[in-house]
Amino acid sequence: MINTLIHWLISALILWLMQFVPFMNINIASLFSLSFIFVAVVIGLINALIVPIVKSIIKGRNGAATTSSLILLIIDAAALWIAGRLLSGFSIGLITAIIAAVVLTVVGAWFAARKEK
Repeated sequence: MINTLIHWLISALILWLMQFVPFMNINIASLFSLSFIFVAVVIGLINALIVPIVKSIIKGRNGAATTSSLILLIIDAAALWIAGRLLSGFSIGLITAIIAAVVLTVVGAWFAARKEK
């Protein structure tokens, strides 16, 4: 449980920092609105609900690791984009959601590898 909370906080911090990158189309209302934490929670919940279903479907079809990674990346990008539509203090463009999903996926993989140690 604590690892999940830490992962959500790290993801929220990364999203908050990414809004300052000039070409990224991420807008978060303010640091004090805590919108970026809600975004991380929404993304985490979407991933917690959808990813196990997708993984079981891919496993049943003998999906390759590359295919499942690509599908999970698409789910992360869609989760970011959906969060941008659902939450009033957060907006993100579609291409930016894909770029942010790549960054969050790399950080998530690092966090998972660190957790295994």
